[in-house]
Amino acid sequence: MEIWLILNGKRSGPYPDYDIRSRIEHGQMKPEEKVWHEGLADWTALGELELFRNSFEKIEAVPALPSDLQKSDGETRDDAKLYLARRFWARWLDIGVFAALWWLGLYLAGKDIERALLDPWISLSMYLSYFCLEAILIQRFGTTLGKWLMGLRVENDDASPITMKMSLWRSSRVLVMGIGFGWGLLVIFCQALSWFTARRIGKPIWDQVGKHTVIAKPLNTLRVIAVVIIFFAASFLRVAVTGPHEKAALIKQEPELEKFFKEDPLFYFPVKEP
Repeated sequence: MEIWLILNGKRSGPYPDYDIRSRIEHGQMKPEEKVWHEGLADWTALGELELFRNSFEKIEAVPALPSDLQKSDGETRDDAKLYLARRFWARWLDIGVFAALWWLGLYLAGKDIERALLDPWISLSMYLSYFCLEAILIQRFGTTLGKWLMGLRVENDDASPITMKMSLWRSSRVLVMGIGFGWGLLVIFCQALSWFTARRIGKPIWDQVGKHTVIAKPLNTLRVIAVVIIFFAASFLRVAVTGPHEKAALIKQEPELEKFFKEDPLFYFPVKEP
């Protein structure tokens, strides 16, 4: 049977009934939420449908967590919240910091930065390396630098820790479906698709498939300031390494830009001969 839901004030669906049961069992839907399926005269509270009543009874039969195992430090587990903005900035902060350190490492190793910028496999290697590191951090700590600063943590839907295999699969899905391997316009397309998918099904596809949940605690001003400072510092560092080569490539394509770049006040590292 196919069920229609109301998500974020809009009609959404249809979803198969087993998907609705899974959401109920993972605490993602409440009995008072309105749903509709063929044969109903109007939108009806989910808990009033015989089809799903047993699922709610199963949840009620499970005892509450002992007080010593409940979330601390104001951390909340609310699967109805997507935290899309916080997740977006957390991810790109992580990638930005890693990219800055990656290019700095190539520079210090004496690599030809100009040639590296033109080689898509170098870029792919950077993203593969980052997502391997992310998988390790998620498995070990449940978070990354960006997620920690944004007050986010990842765990399984049943609140169990994420294994390394699960974490690697999750990071792989983000690499492919979330940022499109970091390649040009594919990044924008995948980000937009991920946003619309998350709004429709209630989770990004990589968390829905892997049965993961992002939990959050209140975000304070100091962390937001730290995110801004680190983001701009990472951007500055990356431009200091790659800027002169990117500038030269632009001037080569558009010679009239040379006059503009002569007044460029940005700081760049000295260009090393390969």
